[in-house]
Amino acid sequence: MITESRSTYSGFGTRELTVPGAGPPVVLLHGYGDSADTWRGVLTGLAMAGRRAVAVDLPGFGQADPRRAGPMVPQFDAFADALLADHGPVVLVGNSLGAATAVRAAGRNASVKALIALDDPLGAQHWLARRARTNPIPPVLWALLGRVPIPSTVLQYATRWVMPKMLYGPGMKPDPEVVEYWARSASRIADVAALGRHAFQYAHESANGHADVRVGCRAVIVHGACDRIIPVHSSRALHQQLPGSELVVLPRSGHCPQLDDPDEVVRIILSLSLGDDVEMG
Repeated sequence: MITESRSTYSGFGTRELTVPGAGPPVVLLHGYGDSADTWRGVLTGLAMAGRRAVAVDLPGFGQADPRRAGPMVPQFDAFADALLADHGPVVLVGNSLGAATAVRAAGRNASVKALIALDDPLGAQHWLARRARTNPIPPVLWALLGRVPIPSTVLQYATRWVMPKMLYGPGMKPDPEVVEYWARSASRIADVAALGRHAFQYAHESANGHADVRVGCRAVIVHGACDRIIPVHSSRALHQQLPGSELVVLPRSGHCPQLDDPDEVVRIILSLSLGDDVEMG
């Protein structure tokens, strides 16, 4: 049902997961450190509903080409613009980093006919978010962290224990393949340090949030009420910044509603893209 292929956008080779169907394609952007595989449940649901959809690995993640040296945000923006130029008009959906990228892309591209942002991080005001935006950790400290002699087995054990609690809502059953993806991503301390360094870099680059973004299409802002990474107030702030947007709070979901409740995410996508009413949270 899900077809895997390779494509190139803005000079970045990447992997696409697609399902056939009718209507404008639903384009799915994953979160930081994640991959297109996070959308498999949603892709399956959209295929069953007869909707065409595509999920991609963002630059530097999954099976996409590495990002280039320099600022991260312009690279994600250029990638998104090229993706939309190839697939538009679209219903654009993103989670976390993918949500922030989708919101900015919707502000620039008339080809985005509808927008869904899941657990957007840029309005977070907890201490770690504020620290990352205003006082980045010096690169030398990240380099030192990357040389700490922690065995791979210890890192992977810790990841298998931590990531389900970080990504999923309470009581949700983690997908073993998702957990193993993260365990592989954290198999070396140098990789963990690089993820941390680039996360802080991204937060610093996007310190202004979505203050200057204007979105002309219909937009639904979605957040998992049990998100342990980004509090719900981040999406409430985005909802206030986008006049006419709708806010949906999913009571059982964590940071990745597409993992906790893919059927509900599919319902929201179909309701939005078909012009039906979406219940506001």
